[in-house]
Amino acid sequence: MLDESDIRTIVGEEIAELLGDRGAGAPDSGKSLHELGISSLMLARLIIMLESRVGVDPFAEDVPIADVRSVDDLIHAYSSASRAQAKAAV
Repeated sequence: MLDESDIRTIVGEEIAELLGDRGAGAPDSGKSLHELGISSLMLARLIIMLESRVGVDPFAEDVPIADVRSVDDLIHAYSSASRAQAKAAV
């Protein structure tokens, strides 16, 4: 299971790659995805990349995608889904 710190790092790396800023580091987690310049199409690509790296899909059942407006929302969605998956495996 990945912890929130791991997921925060992964989300930051994937956003940086999506935006073409590989060396930029993690974006401000309080920023909205819109402020970062992430369109709905880019968000769909980001979710695919994150699902592959984190190994969970928080939007399958738990979280409406419309509720994700900031980097923090995205981190929280994946952290919660990762914890739920780990609990289910026990």
